[in-house]
Amino acid sequence: MANTARELILKYGIPSLAVVIIAIQLFYVNTKNLSKWKGGGYGMYTEIHYFSNQIYIPGMSLDSLLKDNSEMKSTLGYLMLMPNKDNLNKAGELILKTTQKDSIHIQIWKPIVNSKDGFYSRVLIDEVHLKATEL
Repeated sequence: MANTARELILKYGIPSLAVVIIAIQLFYVNTKNLSKWKGGGYGMYTEIHYFSNQIYIPGMSLDSLLKDNSEMKSTLGYLMLMPNKDNLNKAGELILKTTQKDSIHIQIWKPIVNSKDGFYSRVLIDEVHLKATEL
C-alpha cells in the first residue's frame, strides 16, 4: 500500500504541483506585472532583466534617495520587480514622506530590444502623480 501511495504522488502529485506553480507565475506576470525573471522563472530569457528597469523622478536624483535609507531601497527595488500602480503609489507616498515635497511624479521605464533590427529603446510602463494634500 505504501508503494501505491508513493507511486501516485510521484506520478500525479509532483507534476500537478509544477502546473500550479506555473499557473501562479503566469497569473502574476499577466495581472500584477511581475518580472518574468521571478517566481518560477518561466520566460525569463524573453525579456531584459528587471534590474534594467529605470525609475525616473523629474527634478530628483534617485541616488540621493537611496543613500542610507534601507526602506527606500527595498521599496524601489520591489517597484522595479513588480512595476504596477500599487507599488508606484507606495513608492510615491514614501518619497513624499521622506522628502516633504508638495507633489511628486514617478515614471518607470522598461528597456526593449527589437530583435529584427537590434534597435534598443525604452517604453513607459506606468507613471503616477501624487500630491501630499491627497494622502
